[in-house]
Amino acid sequence: MRRFGLVISDLHLGTGHKRGRINIYDDFKEDERLGQLLLRYSTGEYGEQPVHLVLNGDIFDLLKVPIMGSFPDAISERLAKIKLYRCIKGHPEVFAALTRFLENPSAEITFQPGNHDMEFHFPGVQRLFCRAVTGEDEHPRLHFAGAEPFFTLDGVQFHHGHQFEAIHAMDWQRRTLPRAGREPILNLPWGSLFILHVVNELVRERPYLDKVHPFWPLFVGGMLFDPRFTTKMVGISVAALVQARFNPAWWQKRPFEKLGRFLRKDVGFFEHLDRYAEKMMKADPSLHAVVMGHTHVPMLRTFDNGRVYVNTGTWIPMVDLGLGRLGQRLELHYAFIEWGDGPPRVSLRRWHGRKPESEEIIA
Repeated sequence: MRRFGLVISDLHLGTGHKRGRINIYDDFKEDERLGQLLLRYSTGEYGEQPVHLVLNGDIFDLLKVPIMGSFPDAISERLAKIKLYRCIKGHPEVFAALTRFLENPSAEITFQPGNHDMEFHFPGVQRLFCRAVTGEDEHPRLHFAGAEPFFTLDGVQFHHGHQFEAIHAMDWQRRTLPRAGREPILNLPWGSLFILHVVNELVRERPYLDKVHPFWPLFVGGMLFDPRFTTKMVGISVAALVQARFNPAWWQKRPFEKLGRFLRKDVGFFEHLDRYAEKMMKADPSLHAVVMGHTHVPMLRTFDNGRVYVNTGTWIPMVDLGLGRLGQRLELHYAFIEWGDGPPRVSLRRWHGRKPESEEIIA
């Protein structure tokens, strides 16, 4: 029997957009076209076919949901539910589309947290999401991955990708930290703390800052044409890095590593996730494909014996400063999987949807 998989990641849904007001902390504006994509794969020729939707991390950008104008780092389950609730209210069209998708009795959804929505490790957050989609706290065809930082479906393995970076990797054995007489809080990696305390503040002045790839041309250009802000950015970033290095909790996690290895891990960032995928497929002959997100750079690589690595990119506008792809781009990528006789076939696709003749400018 043929089955299908649909994989999207890095939507970065925030608290929504209101007419006449710019929300610099919500970069997602493709509610309508996302709804069209989900409708495409739950009706018509797919209306009676099993389709498994994988929400592969950073579907929400809960790190950029302000609470009373600030970004607290003591994230309890109660606070996490407040942040998700605001995102649900901000994007009703997305949740209506997820509800319609799951109304197909052959459809399934699996949600895997990324580094921007790791609040989904809290059971109460999972129940709130499930209730927004199905009207119930639990549903037999809505699943949440989380026992490990990846999961596998019939020869295809799904990672968000953040676990391959030292700065964003979550401590899977200690995902929450206890507090005396109070709710436990998320054990946030340094990268999340950096976003909360540094990036979110800098974005107030330069909203494009976290949507540029690669970053080094922006830094070089900033030193030439925007030296005041760039110097401020470097100073704040270095101070945060030094503070983290002298934090006892950091050394408790990695007590024997040298500074050079720190820098190679932390500054190298996530350019080569395909190399990790290749190693995993070589180590496990049962794997035919690895699907990731996180980098915001769509990629398709084919290895020996037809094994495939796919990165699904992002659904938010990105500014590419590489000479080969110079300019701002919005490309709505997703992975499509076909299971049948033989190994699964995994492809990278770009969704266009039905574009209106005109649109109202909100930001």
